Amino acid sequence: MASRSTPYDLQQVPGYPKTLKIVRIQASRFWQVRFFVERKYIRRTTKCEERSKAIEFAKRFYDEIRINQYLNVAVHTDTFYACAQRLLKSQESLISRGERDARINIEDRKKLDKDILPYFGTKGVATITTAIIEDYITDLTSKRKLSSSTCSKHLVVIRKVLNEARKQNYINTLPIFPTIKRKDNPRPFFTLKEYNVLRHTAKKLASEKIRVRYVPLTLEIRDFIVFHVNVFVRPSDLKLLKHKHVEVVDDNKEKYLLITPPRSKTVTRQSATMKRAVDVYKRLKKRHDDEGLPNGDNDYVFFPQYPNREYALQTIRRQFERVLEEANLRSDKLGRSRTIYSLRHTALMFRYMHAKNIDIFTLA
Repeated sequence: MASRSTPYDLQQVPGYPKTLKIVRIQASRFWQVRFFVERKYIRRTTKCEERSKAIEFAKRFYDEIRINQYLNVAVHTDTFYACAQRLLKSQESLISRGERDARINIEDRKKLDKDILPYFGTKGVATITTAIIEDYITDLTSKRKLSSSTCSKHLVVIRKVLNEARKQNYINTLPIFPTIKRKDNPRPFFTLKEYNVLRHTAKKLASEKIRVRYVPLTLEIRDFIVFHVNVFVRPSDLKLLKHKHVEVVDDNKEKYLLITPPRSKTVTRQSATMKRAVDVYKRLKKRHDDEGLPNGDNDYVFFPQYPNREYALQTIRRQFERVLEEANLRSDKLGRSRTIYSLRHTALMFRYMHAKNIDIFTLA
């Protein structure tokens, strides 16, 4: 199967060397120009869809190469595509050593394959300027309505590729990157009064033995809410949390859980909880024993009866949304919708607003 970067249409530029051609590839709607010089191909995108304009671009490109040769300027610089592949390989090594999560390459590759490489791939890294990067952002946002955060993430990937090029001595410095203004959009959280209403509502619904999508709503969701507000890990980490990832510290001086998330979004590190989480965890384990649910070291802390953890997380979300509706807490005072992630933000905000002598850097 041919690659999307394999030319399907090659045409010679009239009156110029046979090694100068304009080509079309599946990965781009624009014509590309290709020139074999000094025993190696140089490729550029013309940014032109019309054949006549692509030919004019190729002629100017040819003249530029010849001038560089006359001035003894190197005509070959490594391509953005090659440096992107080196970056992914380098990050793969970090992943294999446990220094990065595998999602870093998955997310970077998505952005590279969909948008960045079709635009930058054939460019020599030394030719990429601030103006070219700004043109890319303009082109990207004109095609799709992207948030400032998403545009910033694209710039992060481009910067990483160019940093890789600098490591390989293909460039000496990085171009100045455009600044993307980001709108502050904090996640909604629960006030202390709202949190009390939320957990009491969850307990009330559990006593009524209702079902959500045919699944009984039990005290498990109440414990999940209280647990989440007393720990600082993400919902995506809690769904994979097993008992072997939890260490109980409960002596005369200290009382907390030491949690090592199995697959953190960023760098894996241990997280100490509030002391209330210890009581919830012990209560949870006892109830699972009483109900005959899986409760060993390799079993999950929440909803262990569901080996499909995506389904388990969906069940938690649906039951949590049912509690929100019953408690009339679906939105905050500014009209922002609350989600399960609001529990983590509540945990952080409670520590920030109500804890004494809080070390903001430790909290961060």
